[in-house]
Amino acid sequence: MTRPEWIQSAGYVIAAVVAAFSIFSYFYTQKKQRSLDIVKFSLDQHRRLFDDEVLFEILNLIDSEDTEQRKLAAPSMGNKKRKLITFFEEMVLLVRAGYMSEDFALYMFGYYAMQARNNQHFMTDISTDHADFGIFFDFAEQYDQKKEVIKVSRVGITP
Repeated sequence: MTRPEWIQSAGYVIAAVVAAFSIFSYFYTQKKQRSLDIVKFSLDQHRRLFDDEVLFEILNLIDSEDTEQRKLAAPSMGNKKRKLITFFEEMVLLVRAGYMSEDFALYMFGYYAMQARNNQHFMTDISTDHADFGIFFDFAEQYDQKKEVIKVSRVGITP
């Protein structure tokens, strides 16, 4: 091979290496961006739980003294309680769709789901039929079973 052919071949090799690096860099950046988007989305869901006045009111009542918890049994609380149940079911569906890790969902939302499920005042006038709120019941039960084995130091947001 002549010297110009060597230079041309070296140019092709350099171009191939640069192209391979660019492709790798693109996919690596996309993966990191997807992870960041999932983190932002998951934290937004957590924030939504505490920023929404209705959800926050129910959470406060669930965690309050028994005399305050009795307010949960009022007929006017029905839609508010169903809104919280729906929130928990949405979190489960997000886990199933791969937008959030199961450990993160259980760690961040499981306690409140279990507290709601086990609260007699909260469950007043709420259908206990699995066909109506089965995803919620399963989520609360799953937290109850896994709460002792969830390793907080290993909880990650991304699936």
